Amino acid sequence: MSRLKKILLAFGALALLLVVYLIDVVRMAVDLGSVGWTTFRELAVLSSFVLLFAYLNGTRGVKPLAVPKNIGRLLAYSIVVLAIIGAVALFQDSSSDAESPAVPSLGAIGTLLYSIAAIALGAFSITSLLTIRDLVFYKRKKWTKRNFGAFVVALLAANAATLPILPAEGRLLSSLLFSLTVIIIVANSFKQNWVVYLSRREKLYSIAYTALLFLTFLGVNILINQTSLERALVSYHSPLQSFIQLNAIFGVVYFGMAFVSTLFHMPTAEVYERKQSELTSLHNLSRLVTQVFDFSDLVESVTSMTLEVVGANSAWLELIKGRNEQGEVLVEVVSLKNTTRQQIESITVNSDLSLRQFVIESKRPLVVDDVSNDRRTRHIKKLDMEVGSLICVPLASHKELIGFLHATKEFRYGFDQDDVDVLTTFADHVTIAIENSKLIASSLERERFQQEIMVAQQMQKRLLPQKIPQYKSLEIAAVSEPSLEVGGDYYDFIALGPEKLGVVIGDVSGKGVSAAFYMAEVKGIFQSLSRVAATPRDLLLRANQALADSLERKAFISLLYAIFDITHTQVVLARAGHCPMIHISGDRADMVRPTGLGLGLTHEAIFEESTDETTIGLKSGDVCIFYTDGLSESRNAEGEEFGYDRIVNVALSARTKSSEMIKDSILQEIRNYTGNSSYGDDMTLVVVKVV
Repeated sequence: MSRLKKILLAFGALALLLVVYLIDVVRMAVDLGSVGWTTFRELAVLSSFVLLFAYLNGTRGVKPLAVPKNIGRLLAYSIVVLAIIGAVALFQDSSSDAESPAVPSLGAIGTLLYSIAAIALGAFSITSLLTIRDLVFYKRKKWTKRNFGAFVVALLAANAATLPILPAEGRLLSSLLFSLTVIIIVANSFKQNWVVYLSRREKLYSIAYTALLFLTFLGVNILINQTSLERALVSYHSPLQSFIQLNAIFGVVYFGMAFVSTLFHMPTAEVYERKQSELTSLHNLSRLVTQVFDFSDLVESVTSMTLEVVGANSAWLELIKGRNEQGEVLVEVVSLKNTTRQQIESITVNSDLSLRQFVIESKRPLVVDDVSNDRRTRHIKKLDMEVGSLICVPLASHKELIGFLHATKEFRYGFDQDDVDVLTTFADHVTIAIENSKLIASSLERERFQQEIMVAQQMQKRLLPQKIPQYKSLEIAAVSEPSLEVGGDYYDFIALGPEKLGVVIGDVSGKGVSAAFYMAEVKGIFQSLSRVAATPRDLLLRANQALADSLERKAFISLLYAIFDITHTQVVLARAGHCPMIHISGDRADMVRPTGLGLGLTHEAIFEESTDETTIGLKSGDVCIFYTDGLSESRNAEGEEFGYDRIVNVALSARTKSSEMIKDSILQEIRNYTGNSSYGDDMTLVVVKVV
């Protein structure tokens, strides 16, 4: 909202309130008597608060404050309002006509003070309504706006029913509307999604703020119901008194529930902060991949981030230099944190057993839960070192080990499966970063560029699933064929249980090494969020929040995420600007395209509003096809695209075959159409058939 518009709104509200005050002062001296003056005054009060609402709403800004700050600001306003009410109460106590039921008998000064109290309470009620609206709309669903809109309608109706110009029979209607509004208030007060996303420190602040606001609103309810302030508000404007009372009730119920909800969510604060730390570290490393070319800075950042990712006490990074004449692996510690080289050698090498050798042979992460009792690390106990558990993750490039990433904790059983998964994904990022740094440091511009392409292509293949998951009721086939350049196509599977399978497919805008690195970042985010997000839509919302600030200005990522529920024979999917899913059932083929914008294009509010979720029932023989635009945009010698229709026709003709044969039929038809074994863009295809 422009500054001029804000000034006009504020000036208009103040001018109308001044007119109302002048009418009240004149009525003390002269009996106006006319119904027209009363109606004019009521409309003037109503109009002034409408303008005041528009002004306060416009001053809140486009981007709302952080939740604790928003609640704290409301608490500060409430203290000011209570101070004003207290001052008016002191004046009333000193008034010689304390028993008078109406404000005019208090004189011009008394009328002014009660008017100020009414205006302050009205402005505070508007502010509290806007604040609660922001909290209710946090991570809102489709029905959130509908429910809050029902409250606003009921609130306005209950207020209107108290107008003095209405007949006496309107009191029953007013009571009914008042009760209905309270019921809707309780329903809206259950919307406390913002509590889940607070850190521990923010939860502590919120507990204190919500408790104080609960007491504040409770005090306001008492003041406007059991003191002379109620008569003053009714005399000033009865709909305003109803508006203040209902908003005070909303404040009591909502912040009372918020206090209890925040209190019960305190144990989850540590888990949320840990996930946030994991995502932040993955983002930071992704930036390092493209921005930090100095090898020393890179490896120092890697060990520092390792401490953050898994909450370790010490960490170090080793790179393989080669082998000696006896065939033993030679390693170099290139970076270490909170440990010494002597301690590292004592931990990793024993006369009988070597942790490195275990990892070299298995090429899998090694976790030692109890260092003092494990036969491979029992010797550490004699060295008087504060190591209770440790983890060693291999760094692999081109299926060859290039190094090891280690981390230790002082207590036993310090690394759970989540730590292993996150650190494994983190190690993939580290491998890309190290390979990229080495290439930049050792090659000329042209040779370096070619080597980056090769490394990125190999890492792309490693980031894709190494094997297809097996389910009795599903046949799955997948392929990803890169073009001559490195691209950003990505697909993955995640087992969400014995009867649930998550399938994700995506495409990073553009090509080249940066697209491949963004693909690696998407994999890390997907692996981190897939077990936390309850639905495909929830995962896309969280992924967009995580990627919004890390993507380049012109970059975006299209993604489609589906969860196959074998028990309920259905698939639930959400789409972020990606190609629609093809669903074949019998002789019918449908393009399933729930609405959604690409990741990184917009921030939370617009993205959340535009992202939908679709559920499709499945039956035996149904086929679901996921793909990237490389299939539909493949061109023949005349420059004509292959198109969606040809994909659908091939799939329909091959629908009775296995998923592998359906995949091969589509790819063969594209090769026949283009007349070339290579493609102009990456092509990724995933076929899931219900058996």
